[in-house]
Amino acid sequence: MSKIAIKNNRILRSQQVLNAFIAIVRPYLPLELQNTRITAEDILAVLGYASVHRISMDAASHELKEAPSANRLREVLAQALPDRATLQRALNTILRAQTPRFVKKGKRSYYIAIHLTLIPYHGECYEDEKEIVRSQPKSGTTHFHGYASVSMVHDNQRFVVALR
Repeated sequence: MSKIAIKNNRILRSQQVLNAFIAIVRPYLPLELQNTRITAEDILAVLGYASVHRISMDAASHELKEAPSANRLREVLAQALPDRATLQRALNTILRAQTPRFVKKGKRSYYIAIHLTLIPYHGECYEDEKEIVRSQPKSGTTHFHGYASVSMVHDNQRFVVALR
């Protein structure tokens, strides 16, 4: 007899997702805000809203009534974000913190899924050659911004445990 696949069809409202996002990310993300009225919650609300609705930060700033302008957010973020290595450690800590306890106990083995995403890069200038990876031609270029996620698979669900 085959195992019956259970589908989770939970309805999530964007405000629920946004509130959960802020509650999860805020304790782990070190933002050093100085000389600004913009709070970390304001920044995360705009970024979370943009992510939930799959829109740009500019569009999110326009749609949210009391959000600061996207340009001002960029200025504040540029000064407030830690260096890349510190930021990456913080984001990976957030992912690990969301991993269920039964996974952390490590009493059984799990399948691992690695997902590579390549975003076409058509520009010429970049700060560091490590930012750009080369691959098969796609969308008229062989240069890409690339990132990978590592997920554990358990009961047909994926738990992201790292992002690079």
